[in-house]
Amino acid sequence: MKLLILTKNILAETSFQSKLQQINNEVFCSTCLLDECFSMDQEMGQLLSCFDAVILSETVSYQEIFEIIPRIREYVPAIVRKYESEFTKGYEEERTEYIIDQRIKGNASLEEIRELCQAIEQKQAEHPKARTFSSRKRRTDEVDYRFYNFGFSKRERIMLMCLYENRGQYLSRQELCKKIWREEGVTDSKMSALSSCVRNIKEKVEKSGMDFSPIDTAWGRGYQISDEFYHLIKAEAEFKKSEGHKIFDVAENVL
Repeated sequence: MKLLILTKNILAETSFQSKLQQINNEVFCSTCLLDECFSMDQEMGQLLSCFDAVILSETVSYQEIFEIIPRIREYVPAIVRKYESEFTKGYEEERTEYIIDQRIKGNASLEEIRELCQAIEQKQAEHPKARTFSSRKRRTDEVDYRFYNFGFSKRERIMLMCLYENRGQYLSRQELCKKIWREEGVTDSKMSALSSCVRNIKEKVEKSGMDFSPIDTAWGRGYQISDEFYHLIKAEAEFKKSEGHKIFDVAENVL
């Protein structure tokens, strides 16, 4: 599963994060995303929807918890509150209008965390708006896969990187040819190869079971990366960036 810990202090989550990772979860721990939740926008909602659950650290105050939960509720299948004392648990449970799906102590054992993850998986399956991309809609003859296992060729990866880096604007066919083939220039054969590249990318993503296109096409304007596919790349890049990689290096690798 893909889990997001929102905290005031990343170092305070080291032990808990390690236990989550020991049972094969991808765990992203962030302080800046906690701040972003207070001014929730569409892009932040898209990012949150990439996770199976959000875990709110005990370093986050009661008042902040009550402000955050209504903002993120619709975007994630499960909200987990990590706490230290029974007082915290009892106080927050009295605020019944702010529903927390699961609670767990910060010093929970590996077995307790394992059971928490099973409960999250069950909750995720019930969530109508869950957008978990490791279990996205597929045909019955397809196997499960993780992020970006689409089998893109090197040229297809380069094209997607060009569109990713220019998100929000259309690139003309001529511009893309220059970026992909550089000194070779724009020729009829390159334009034809570009069209095949776009078609292949769309076919590979469609075969994966996704219900949206990775590339938006506008007649006379060219191509741009779709918002949905941009956020897929960005979410994986955020995971890797926390490990010290540069975002564009990561995006190229995961594609």
